[in-house]
Amino acid sequence: MRGSTAAAPGASRGISWLHLVPVALLFVWSLALARAERPYPFIDWVNLAFHEAGHLFLRPFGQTLHILGGTLMQLFVPALLVGYFLLKQEKPFSSAICLWWFGENFINISVYMADARDLKLALVGGGEHDWTQLFYQFGLLGPEPVARIAAGTHHLGVLVMLAAVAWAGAFALPPEVRASLRDRLAEKAPALGGLLGPEAETSCGSSGRRF
Repeated sequence: MRGSTAAAPGASRGISWLHLVPVALLFVWSLALARAERPYPFIDWVNLAFHEAGHLFLRPFGQTLHILGGTLMQLFVPALLVGYFLLKQEKPFSSAICLWWFGENFINISVYMADARDLKLALVGGGEHDWTQLFYQFGLLGPEPVARIAAGTHHLGVLVMLAAVAWAGAFALPPEVRASLRDRLAEKAPALGGLLGPEAETSCGSSGRRF
């Protein structure tokens, strides 16, 4: 029965364009976010929704967590999805995309941090600036600490996004190349072998299901 091993449409023994195209777009987007002084990508509207929800959820746990809750929630949601797709669904490519989103949130947070002294950003509901309060509370509202922490957060976001692009990019490689990389990774760090897919998954179209 040969039909059980036939590749799905879009699959090939060479480069997987189904993976390469979104990876290339994310790479270009990552570079644009890394260079922009105050980036405002459309995805930040999604981040904003989770940010505001975080304030509500952590409000009963004290003033500090209430203020920090917005930042924590917008990081928690993509981080949760990274684990969900990797461990529960066994879809490492989807997990890599969520890791990119996790990193992008650091870029968003760094912009908010950098505004702690200037207060130029328009705030939802016209409330207090989260990071002005947090930096003041911990004695970090001076120009140098604010700039240093905001820059460090920005750089962290860029590193995470590029790492996610590299991870996702592995799925665009020919199946035999990815299988070789997976075997080498599993040999050196067995716990990380699943990052490039299970043994039976050699391309996005081999089973017609996993992505």
